[in-house]
Amino acid sequence: MFILPYIHKKTTINTITVNSYTILTIGGKELWQEDSNHIKQIIEENDIYTDSIIKKDNIYICKVNQEKTNISDFYKWNEITDSKFCWRTLYTFGENQLWLPHPHETMSGYSYQTLCELISI
Repeated sequence: MFILPYIHKKTTINTITVNSYTILTIGGKELWQEDSNHIKQIIEENDIYTDSIIKKDNIYICKVNQEKTNISDFYKWNEITDSKFCWRTLYTFGENQLWLPHPHETMSGYSYQTLCELISI
């Protein structure tokens, strides 16, 4: 199963809704994968604290508590060149019709669009 810790922010700029989805990844290219079902314990052992955990498909979607979790203890995607844990931010522009489509890349078989949709549902 996959673990998807995330931070979601929504703003409006010139009548366009902008969503940012900051997700914890492996090297910015893969989702965090574990064999255990003890998700809360696993993520807390890694100093990540959550407000909620929801399972959708084969992914545990974990809303990160930003007050308890020290985000700066982790790398950002632009700071690494290998397979370390790092935060990567994906964006959507617009509500019903996306103004800028996501790249056709995937993370662990999930499109960027699907990951954003799983978080926002």
